[in-house]
Amino acid sequence: MDCPNCKTWNPDDKEVCWRCQTKLPKPKPPKKRSQGGFPSWMWLLIAAFFAMTLLAQCFFSPLEIPQ
Repeated sequence: MDCPNCKTWNPDDKEVCWRCQTKLPKPKPPKKRSQGGFPSWMWLLIAAFFAMTLLAQCFFSPLEIPQ
């Protein structure tokens, strides 16, 4: 991490700059990733696929009229 005052590089575990003794900002923790699985857009795509196949079977099936 670079010092905001003197722009000197400092390791991430340091709290003050080794050159100018300016307090360094805390490093931001890395973002947590989800534990696998599908993203939400994929679930929406799967649901739309099944809904379309169900509707297609209902609308395009031949009508059988009992006699």
